[in-house]
Amino acid sequence: MHVKNHVANRLLRVVELLSAAGAALSGVAFTFMTLLILAEILLRTFFDKSTLIASEYSGYTLAAMIYLGLGYSFRQGAHIRITFLRERLKGWTLHLLEIACALVGSLLCVLSTVFLWEMVQTSFQRGTIAYTVAETPLWMPQAIILVGLVIMTLQILAYLLFLIVHGPGAVESKMVDI
Repeated sequence: MHVKNHVANRLLRVVELLSAAGAALSGVAFTFMTLLILAEILLRTFFDKSTLIASEYSGYTLAAMIYLGLGYSFRQGAHIRITFLRERLKGWTLHLLEIACALVGSLLCVLSTVFLWEMVQTSFQRGTIAYTVAETPLWMPQAIILVGLVIMTLQILAYLLFLIVHGPGAVESKMVDI
């Protein structure tokens, strides 16, 4: 995304970098999960032992992979879209529909981020731990999910800014420049 306003351009670039960093961390989480599961398989198969944490930490890394990759996926146009109405609209009508969708998405992301922030704080303050062998402090995996949700929120807000600053041509350029 590129706009004529220098400040807006800088903000969009920062959000794009954050989204790319989230995607890279998502890849790291995938690698960690793969290695952890492989280690569990090898230990059980050849040594009759277990890590005792593979199931728990695989779940945490799966959530990390999903949430850390949300912003990048949105930026790349990889989220599922229902296009039956969008395909039939052009110009200002399409532009206003995109703004309305981005506003609703932004609102949902902001509210979810606020709720998750409160949940992380509560888990941290109460010292809540998982009822597993590892007794993982729950604020840790929750905080990783929060980071991913913040990146997604910033990405959708950046898209909204792009739509507003760029005008009706933004939708067509976004569709091409994904």
